Amino acid sequence: MTQIKELTINTANCGPQTAGQAPVLQLSPAEGLLRQLILACRDSIVSSGNDVTNLDMWFVGGWVRDRLLGRQSSYIDVALSSMTGIQFGHALENYLESEKPKYIEEAKRLGVPPVISKLHEIKKNSEKSKHLATGHFHSIFGLSVDFVNLRKESYSEEGSILQMEFGTPEEDAHRRDVTINALFYNLNTGIIEDHTGFGLNDLAAGVIRTPSCPSEAFDDDPLRVLRLIRLATQLGFRINQETIDAMRVAERPEQLCTKVSRQRVEAELMKILKGPNTLSAFQLIHDLYLYGAVFLQWLPWCADDEDDKTTWFLAQWGQNYAKSKGLLQVWGGKDDYQSPWARAFETVAFLLSGGPKPLRDILLQPEKLEDIWMLTGFVPLGLDWIGFALLPGRGVKVPEFVSPSRKNEHAIRDYMREVNGDLFSPERPSRGTLGALIRACGRSWRLQVLYALLMDDFEYMHGKERLAWLERWSRFVEYISEQRLENAPYIKPILNGHDILSLYGREKGGPMMQDALNDLMEWQFDHEDATKEEAMEWMLTRKEMYPF
Repeated sequence: MTQIKELTINTANCGPQTAGQAPVLQLSPAEGLLRQLILACRDSIVSSGNDVTNLDMWFVGGWVRDRLLGRQSSYIDVALSSMTGIQFGHALENYLESEKPKYIEEAKRLGVPPVISKLHEIKKNSEKSKHLATGHFHSIFGLSVDFVNLRKESYSEEGSILQMEFGTPEEDAHRRDVTINALFYNLNTGIIEDHTGFGLNDLAAGVIRTPSCPSEAFDDDPLRVLRLIRLATQLGFRINQETIDAMRVAERPEQLCTKVSRQRVEAELMKILKGPNTLSAFQLIHDLYLYGAVFLQWLPWCADDEDDKTTWFLAQWGQNYAKSKGLLQVWGGKDDYQSPWARAFETVAFLLSGGPKPLRDILLQPEKLEDIWMLTGFVPLGLDWIGFALLPGRGVKVPEFVSPSRKNEHAIRDYMREVNGDLFSPERPSRGTLGALIRACGRSWRLQVLYALLMDDFEYMHGKERLAWLERWSRFVEYISEQRLENAPYIKPILNGHDILSLYGREKGGPMMQDALNDLMEWQFDHEDATKEEAMEWMLTRKEMYPF
């Protein structure tokens, strides 16, 4: 068995380079072995006498950016000059039929995952922002690797790609979203290539800009606006002024709604929600007046274009009603009032970073951050029930916790006031009644309480009273914890439906069975240590209340 060919690799550590320096990188053992494998496969292809006589290859995109910033990355895109990604993927599998054992042994020697997965062909799917077929390997030595060919793109007026052709490195670099993602690591030379002339300097300066004219870039694919927001806030970089001005033009929200599929917008939004700096991203989205387009797919209704005139008039009524209540004007011009969405996400940021401790530790900490941030996007529709009802028709995927949040909002707010002695009640609610509420809310009760808090914040919390009002919500959440009700949705009734039917001498249940179980649970919350026999005795006293 032949030995793996040793390659000469530049090993100097490299950060962002100044002009005149030749950027080099120190590859990790897994990255170095991947490079050797790919180049050996290339040599095998070229020497086999087929049509491929010259094949240049690069690591490209986010991997180069992250490695120059000193960050590790397990996702690598490999660009090919004269083969498609799927063609090279098949060639690599053919090469590994005889050579795989030695690479597995070398991986073991280097201490990297000795795994080379099978090729997965990712077909072209423009609706999901996959404009080029890709040869994907889930793991090569622990690295996720995609093979694609260099390409140039052109777009139709509607924003869909007219054609995709093999391109040069320069053409491929200039069609990318930002200059710092347009850097190429040449597998032959081990040198970083900056084909836009801006990428290395922008990386050193912490600047986000498009490789080509920003207005044209955003007109071609409006989703790039969200991508730039995500990248800037993820890295802590600033977007240069020319690019910001192009992002801010009045047509941009409409383009996001009409030229980009809802699936692509929501996929990018989820990346923002899961990112390290969602607050800054939200501030940019708000400042650029993109809230309606990003969260609600919100377009102005036109009676001439709308077949269902009733729906149109209802939508108009719903939007006018929302405006009359001071809600965000979700389409078009600037809002004269502070956006309730901005108020909501700023309140969440305060609660996460330094608000009352019970709200942070009991209410927010157990939940996923992306769910917490997503919830803020639906607060502006809190009073616009018709507008909310229209969202599914617009293709908006409403999280499952939003509808129950709207449904239970008033009950939660009433109980908060009762806990704080605001409803002329001499006593706080019993453990049973409060437990019944938490159980009715279900597993998302924390998010539902947060929603009610944010609606309360929007309607009642102003000025100096705001902190005092948040303390009231803190006491409410603390009371839930004191009553040991945080897991109320998961507690099972001490008696099940069959037990109750047997107790009452009935064969079939009916609509009243759920009422009986709900009452039992409320009693059970008030009698934590009760036995099954005690529960049966109590249920017998209420037999006449449930005429099954």
